[in-house]
Order: sequence, then structure tokens, then C-alpha cells
Amino acid sequence: MSVEPRRSKLVARLTHPVARPLASVYRWVDERMGISDLVYKALYEAVPRRGAWTYTLGSVTLIIIALQIVTGMFLLWSYVPSTTEAWLSLNYLAHHNEFGAIVRGMHLWGAYVLLLVIGLHMVRTFVSGSYKKPRELNWITGVILFLLVLALGITGAMLPWDQAAFWTTVVTTHVLSYVPLLGHWLQEVWRGGNQVGPVTLTRTFAIHIWLLPALLVPLIGLHIYLLRRHGEHGSWVNYRNDPEESERERADRVLRAEPPYPAVPSDPAYSVPDDLDEFFPSQVGKDAIVSFVAVLIIFVMAVVVGSPLEAPANAASLTYVPTPEWFFLPLDQLLVQFPQAWMIPVGVFIIPGLASTLLIMVPFLDRSPDREPWKRPQLMVPALFTLLFLIFEALLGVNRLFNL
Repeated sequence: MSVEPRRSKLVARLTHPVARPLASVYRWVDERMGISDLVYKALYEAVPRRGAWTYTLGSVTLIIIALQIVTGMFLLWSYVPSTTEAWLSLNYLAHHNEFGAIVRGMHLWGAYVLLLVIGLHMVRTFVSGSYKKPRELNWITGVILFLLVLALGITGAMLPWDQAAFWTTVVTTHVLSYVPLLGHWLQEVWRGGNQVGPVTLTRTFAIHIWLLPALLVPLIGLHIYLLRRHGEHGSWVNYRNDPEESERERADRVLRAEPPYPAVPSDPAYSVPDDLDEFFPSQVGKDAIVSFVAVLIIFVMAVVVGSPLEAPANAASLTYVPTPEWFFLPLDQLLVQFPQAWMIPVGVFIIPGLASTLLIMVPFLDRSPDREPWKRPQLMVPALFTLLFLIFEALLGVNRLFNL
């Protein structure tokens, strides 16, 4: 369907007789803001037809981030970022405010599900080769978003100011002291002195609700812009890559493609998928179904399991054994396995730093035109080994901490 008939149909729906009293107001605003054009551009765009259910992971990530923002705003109505009142405010929610307890549970389980979904989204992107030209910046911004979500997870874990939160704060801020040259200064800035105390919690709260979201939100906007500019790559099953296809046939196929294809600059064989579908209603419907299921899971876990709150923070405790969040279990296990002298510099800085750098450099390490996983063993084999290694370390950590 051409652009004008679809835009006209959209305008006709928005000015239906039922809404006629508001039609003149809408037209006045639309003439000045171009709402119809914006809605059209947002909804009516081509996407690859095959593998559409796997593309929902990106939309689910966005929905859960929005859910985290909303539930976080509700928690701000009750939470007090004070070492004397933080635990009391959350304990009050747990025992005297059922709605607040569910909201806190959704915020916690939303963070867990978000990390899982964004991880699966990165795996899907990696396996399908969607980081290749011209989508290198999509991948880089996605990796940075993943690291920011991890930072949000660890700073959020510090805020309840129970035993788990206090000792997480002690360990996390202590690690900073090993940063070359600036380590002790960074530790003192975050802690507000030599020891963890009231200023530490206030600054952690500011980092969690202001600094990290201020970096996250514009980066999400850039990530979505790049996606809309180059189009969803999908996977190799969406592309013909036929060596017998003539230049004229390829040119005709590119000419018939709808925006945002062809993805320029790109390998001509992967510039336009073979089979396209409309983002609305087909892909939007799939996104809505998977997002609903994800939010439902978060809600059920919040109601059934809830969010734990341990005893109030006690710096003098000699028996409490800190347990890291599940997403840091592999790193925690590595710290145990390294010799004491190497533990922090190697386990905390060199390995995570090297892993983060390699993730960001993936599009530049793999310059081959191949998209199929089995044609990229030089990248897929090390990635599979790394994933299995992380799972193995996490299982060792669970066994060590919980004596399973």
C-alpha cells in the first residue's frame, strides 16, 4: 500500500464521527506537530518476516525498562535514602502496604528479567551476525546499555540498607580502591570519606536514580534511531545471498523495497530481506504478546515470591556471609579462585575489562561477509566456550554459597 492512502486512512480513523468534537482540536495540533506523520513513521515500516518472534526481545527490553522507571517512581514516594530510615521505610511496605510491597517486588523481579532478556537479545544479535555493516553502532550502543543495566542492578542492590545491601556497598566501593592512580580518590568520593556511611547511601541513591538513567535514556534513543535507520537485520534466513542473482535483479529488488531498506552502506546481498512484513500490525502484535507475558511473569513473581529484606545493616556483624546477586556469581567465584594477590586486579579489572572491550570490538574483529553461525567458527567457538565457562563458574558459586 502506498504512503498517501495509508496516511489518509490513519487520519480518517482519528477523525471518526464519534470523536468529531475533538476533530478540530486534533487537526489544529496535527498541522503544527505532524502527529499523523509521526504515527505513520512509527508504525508502518517494513521488517523481515521470518524469525519475527526473536525480534521481540528488543521490544520486551524497552517495555521492562519503562516498567522499571514507573515502579521506581512509585517507590520514591515511600523510600527514604537514609541509613536510619531506608530499611524502616521498606519494612513498612512489606508489612503494612500491600500495593507498595508488590511494586517493590515488581521492581526487583523486573531488574532480574531485564538482565535475562537483554542478555538473550545480545545472544540473538550475536548469533545472527546482526552487528555487521552497517549496524556496528547498534551493537556498540547495545553493549553499553547492557553494562549500564548491570550498574543499575548493583547500585539498586545497595539501597535497602539491610545486611545484604550494606556489605554489597562495602565490597563494591572497596573494589574501586584498586583502580590505578585514581582508585583511592574514587572510593573516597563515592563513600564520602574513608568508611561506608550515610553519605555513601545518599550518593549511591543519586547514582541509581539520576546519573545512570541520565546516561541510559538518551542511549536508548540513539539505539532505536540506529535500528530505524538501518532496519532490523534479522538473521541469515531472511536473505537470499544468491551468487547467481544479476546486478539488475538485485537493483530491482532494492528498488521495490520499503523503508528503511536498503540498509546503506551494506553488503548488497544483505541490504534487503527476501520477505518483508509490516511492523504494524504483525510485528507489533508479536511484541505485545511477548511483552505481556514478561510483565505477567514479573507480576506473579512479585506477588508469590516478593522481594527479600534481611536484618538492618550492622557493620559490627562478624557472622554475616555476603551473598552476591545471581548475575555477579561467576565474577564472585573467580575472585575466590584467584590467589589473594591477584584477586582484585585480575578478577575484577582485567577479566571484566577485557571481556567488555572484546564485546564492543566484535563488529571489528569479525569482518567476514558470512552471517551463518557455522561459517564463523573463529568467533562462535570462543563465545560458546565463554558462555559455558560463566555457567560453570555460577554453578560452582551456588554450590559454595548454599552447600548444594
